[in-house]
Amino acid sequence: MHSSVTHPRHRRALTALVLTAALVASLATPSFADRKDDLEKQKKDANREQTEAKKHLDASTAELEKAAAALRVAQGKLDAAEANLGRTRGKLATAQAVDDQMQLELERSEAKLRKARAKLKKGQKQLKASESSVEEFAVQQALQGDRRLNAVSGLLRGEDTEQFSEQMSLNTVVGDQQVATMQRLDATRVILKLKREKVQKLRDEVQVKRAQAAANLVDMQRLEEVAEGQAAQVAKLVKARQEIRNSASAAVAEDERQYREKVAEANRLAAQLRALAAKQVKSGGKGSGGDSGGALSYPVAGPITSPFGMRRHPITGVYKLHDGTDFGVGCGTPIRAAASGTVIQQYFNAAYGNRVILNNGVKRGVNVVTTYNHLSRFAVGAGSKVSRGQVIGYVGSTGYSTGCHLHFMVLSNGNTVNPMGWL
Repeated sequence: MHSSVTHPRHRRALTALVLTAALVASLATPSFADRKDDLEKQKKDANREQTEAKKHLDASTAELEKAAAALRVAQGKLDAAEANLGRTRGKLATAQAVDDQMQLELERSEAKLRKARAKLKKGQKQLKASESSVEEFAVQQALQGDRRLNAVSGLLRGEDTEQFSEQMSLNTVVGDQQVATMQRLDATRVILKLKREKVQKLRDEVQVKRAQAAANLVDMQRLEEVAEGQAAQVAKLVKARQEIRNSASAAVAEDERQYREKVAEANRLAAQLRALAAKQVKSGGKGSGGDSGGALSYPVAGPITSPFGMRRHPITGVYKLHDGTDFGVGCGTPIRAAASGTVIQQYFNAAYGNRVILNNGVKRGVNVVTTYNHLSRFAVGAGSKVSRGQVIGYVGSTGYSTGCHLHFMVLSNGNTVNPMGWL
């Protein structure tokens, strides 16, 4: 008759069988498969994002942002100065065109004036000749007396009647000539007056045009001086912009150097943590000092100023990977361990500044490591065992940073993941 009590050895075998079946069942459950697929996807995304990130700068240095801002300001001033110079040169070109037109009109007016003066001079000579002719005629008339009286007197003295007729006809001709001469004299005087008026009018016109040309010339000279001054200013701004551009280029080169250092540091750490993760997962998390919690605690209480993932480069406008979550808190704020664990490393890096790397053991079937970056100072040393919520350092702005904040990172089996999936 068999006992109803199971033999201890059989109990152990049964227990092992049950645990094995439970483990197999858990591995086959959709939740684990989904989690595995999700991790694989995150790994692929992280690799893709890292490859994309290599192509671009991470503009988080104040020097680069300052140089870029200064370059924009210098370019704006240069554009304004060049536009102002362009307007001045436009006005100068207009003034030169007006001056050319004025000179042409002045030359035409002066030519008309010279022609009018020549006609006036000729008219004055003609008037003088007419006046001389009239004067001579008057003298002759005075000397000869009245031709009609002389003819009558001759007739009375017994002269021939034909001679009397000739004298009377001659007197008529002389009278007509005298009238014609006087009329020409009057006409010459009228024409001469008109010529004098025309000469005066042309003289006044020339004088006005000369004054206008002189005033325009003054404007041209002033515009030329202004243009020279503005051209000098443009040249000065071009030189200043080039100096700032050189400074910005130097800042970009430094940014590239720090970026390469950051990537190299991330790759080095990832390789170390992957090796550590393999051991931790294999050992079931023994020796990590981690706790049993499946989630992480917030390391600081503050707003998220820059989330994990792709973000726009502030200068180039290109999207690239931000490998952690930034919490905007003041310098000196205590930073607490997101979970219990062991401090793997504590050191300074040019990109991440003062950083603490904490191994939090195995959670959800993967090895979890948290890093705390840009610290002002440390509160624990490498090799220290810390508890969840224990102060491990203080917020700062060391390394590759533009202001006080905590750059918090989570690595799953050595690969960077979104911290918000664990908090």
